[in-house]
Amino acid sequence: MEAALVDAEMKRCAAEEELFFKLPNRIEVCLPGRRTINGLLGLYDDDIALVTSFGLQAVHPVDLDLEATPKFLRVPLSLLFEAVLGGPLMVKTLNGNGVRFLGMNLGCYNEDANVKYRFLPMKLLHERLKHFQIVNPKELHFREYSLPKDVSSIVPSGFVRTINRIKSLGYPMPPPLMLELDGQLLNRFEGYFGEVRAWKGYPFGYPPVGSEKRVWEHLSKEVVTNISRRVVKLASFNGPSRLFACTGLLIRWHAHTFILTLASLVRSRLHHEKIDNSLTIEVFLPPNQRVRGTLALYNLNYNFAIVSVEKNFHAIRPEDIFNKSPMASKKVVAVGRDADQGLLMASIGEVKRRNKETELNCRDLKLSTCKINKAGIGGPLVDVNGSFVGMNFYDGSKLTPFLPRVRLSML
Repeated sequence: MEAALVDAEMKRCAAEEELFFKLPNRIEVCLPGRRTINGLLGLYDDDIALVTSFGLQAVHPVDLDLEATPKFLRVPLSLLFEAVLGGPLMVKTLNGNGVRFLGMNLGCYNEDANVKYRFLPMKLLHERLKHFQIVNPKELHFREYSLPKDVSSIVPSGFVRTINRIKSLGYPMPPPLMLELDGQLLNRFEGYFGEVRAWKGYPFGYPPVGSEKRVWEHLSKEVVTNISRRVVKLASFNGPSRLFACTGLLIRWHAHTFILTLASLVRSRLHHEKIDNSLTIEVFLPPNQRVRGTLALYNLNYNFAIVSVEKNFHAIRPEDIFNKSPMASKKVVAVGRDADQGLLMASIGEVKRRNKETELNCRDLKLSTCKINKAGIGGPLVDVNGSFVGMNFYDGSKLTPFLPRVRLSML
């Protein structure tokens, strides 16, 4: 994959044509021998644009490493090669056997019957590409990517629907060309883990296949029924855009029903140590119960929250997390609900003695060998008898951290 620099003037001219609006990032790259190849417009500003092409062979790219580039000598204007807009400005070496790259031509004009060129010198071009985050890709943070100041990007027409969906689901915008290169979002709120189980009356045929089978058969029918009537899905919204999604557990607290879940649901995206009180919370319990939630209590140190609901759910069985009954089995099951259709998911494992520091640096956390993904965070960890063991977190490792019941029961 090679990236070519082209003058932004070509972009502006193309923008005036109707075809450019239909396929706004498609560029035809002309090669020696009258060959052409397709290119994709990535980033641009008022002067330069970046076009990416695939399949280029036997190319000799210009080295833009300032430290590796020798200093240029002053030479008469007559030694300059003929220049074109967007092309390189070159100078002959002293021995006449080679050329040096001086910069990129941005324009030309006549002054006193002489043609003069406006160009971006090598040093300034290097600084501009560094600002574009091209010459320092190791510093590019994909999870928090945003376009650099005064830099723009064109969304390909074929990906407009995908981009709109990404925005509505609250995910950060991907860097340019990620969609064209079949880039995939990782650690999404959507997705499945363990064995997936449909709720009663599920109208869409067989549920999606998860990563495990024969998990639910380890639980009695009564335990499965209890889980299905107390595990909910929550999402927070900033206007129409979703900010966060997680699983929650209906609990009985002070003779009322609340939801235990992650405080990340209502954390400020800009200030993680604060709560964003402007967010709205939606709670979903299949098949059709959707109610508005309100933050009642939270603890940012342990990252848990208690959410109340505006109206009562029907046919629920909230968990008594203050019941101090000991865990009755070594096997434990991590439960979650998916963000799309509210399907239950479960993976089975064992509680593991903590022998490593997880990404979530809290000594009160314990670990289980249950494998979940981000869709399961905030969900309950139960033993095979249905007793509540703790609330699950996710750090991307093979083990699942959870906040044990004893800490949560101290509310």
